[in-house]
Amino acid sequence: MTFWFVNGLLDFSTALALGTVVSPAGLQLRLVAYLLLVPTFLALRATIHLTHPAHREQVLSGSCPRNEFLSLDWFSVGILATGLPLSFQEFGPWIGMNAVLLVGLLIVPRIATPRAANGGKLVVIIVGPLLFLYAKYGELFTWMPAPATTLGPIATSTFSDSTTQMFLQATNSLLIGPILVALFAVVMNYVLTHPEIKDIPLIRYSLPKRDPNRVVATSAILGTVFYLLVVAAATGSLRLLP
Repeated sequence: MTFWFVNGLLDFSTALALGTVVSPAGLQLRLVAYLLLVPTFLALRATIHLTHPAHREQVLSGSCPRNEFLSLDWFSVGILATGLPLSFQEFGPWIGMNAVLLVGLLIVPRIATPRAANGGKLVVIIVGPLLFLYAKYGELFTWMPAPATTLGPIATSTFSDSTTQMFLQATNSLLIGPILVALFAVVMNYVLTHPEIKDIPLIRYSLPKRDPNRVVATSAILGTVFYLLVVAAATGSLRLLP
């Protein structure tokens, strides 16, 4: 229940900040998916264990199998990742934020003292997202300098609407989307569990543990299929291919 609430709260706020939903209907679909997320995940886990001969014997005898085939962390990634192309349309802010995070989290700590490195990491964790939000939404505030003037044209570059739509259709197609989300999840499994990031005070408690790639990929694929089926049930349409 804690994961359900906290992860859902983070996902909704992240989706709004990144711009991965553009309408109230999109938020409603996300809410329905989260209400069904944990029951669906538990039903899948139970089905897997009960169809496995050895595990079925353990379950029916009253014990819990220790083998983990699915992870709730990565099962839920399909809900957010299918909307990321909407955010990637403005890829300039992503370049700026990730450049700051790359230098501040992975390069500077290798040459700085441990104490300075830990303090610098916390600063970078704050500065990186703020830079992203300024580059993405700075034009809305007339009292602030224009992001293109302050950060340069690269930091405010965008994809065309047709390119964004192509990526969005790919991630939201039943045959291609789960594979793309699984690849994204495997990459994030290494990035979020990198030792330089896991050592950050406080932040490390909110990060997932590194899971085997098969668990990450399987969970992400099933989670994406689950979300696309929820969308299909709500809208009456299901895209098989981009």
